[in-house]
Amino acid sequence: MTWWESWFGEEYLELYPHRDLASARREVAFALDRLDPDPMPLLDLCCGPGRHSLRFAEKGFPPVGLDYSAPLLELARARGQELRLVRGDMRALPFGAGAFRSVVNFFTSVGYFLREADNMAVVTEIERVLEPGGRFLCDTFGRDYVLARLVPEESRSTGEKEYRIRRWWNPQTRRLEKEIEVRRGGSTETFRESVRAYTAEELVEIFRQAGLAIEETWGGFDGGPAGSQAPRLIVLAKKPC
Repeated sequence: MTWWESWFGEEYLELYPHRDLASARREVAFALDRLDPDPMPLLDLCCGPGRHSLRFAEKGFPPVGLDYSAPLLELARARGQELRLVRGDMRALPFGAGAFRSVVNFFTSVGYFLREADNMAVVTEIERVLEPGGRFLCDTFGRDYVLARLVPEESRSTGEKEYRIRRWWNPQTRRLEKEIEVRRGGSTETFRESVRAYTAEELVEIFRQAGLAIEETWGGFDGGPAGSQAPRLIVLAKKPC
């Protein structure tokens, strides 16, 4: 089983409580300012527990949310029963060509796969399901910013669980690796995260290879420029008409 098939559940939600509904409002507002005035139909790719999907729906643009994690989709359904949610693999999207006017992908979901061909397949699928003239907004972490602030090891406590987290950079694979050891009572369970870290130039090139035209890049949801000092890497791309 790969890391992303087992990790996105209860422990994941406990470790990322700052990724809350309030921050999602700001991120959705940023996206809506840059997508078409009418972004529908809209796909929230890797929607997780639905925090962005709910905010889009609040604004009158209820998206289709897709994720692989059954536990996260169950939470999304509990939060918003009106949401249309689909379980699927982002390398083979279960939608027809040109099904969406807009696709959004928040919080670093591009780069999950060990094979670069699989990561490329994700972007190729996004291009396929976009209608001509449609836009894709992608949010991932700023590689240089994160590596400069990498904390090799830390411990956290959340209720009855103790977490020991190790992080390291693999320069050969250009992946940021994380090992999460969870202790509860007398038992220990270990999870992994492994994400390919892209520079702006690398991500832009992948989008171009998939047939998407780059419109703009940013380094955060404040609209600042992308670069080595930027915490995020946000790319807006368009499918040519």
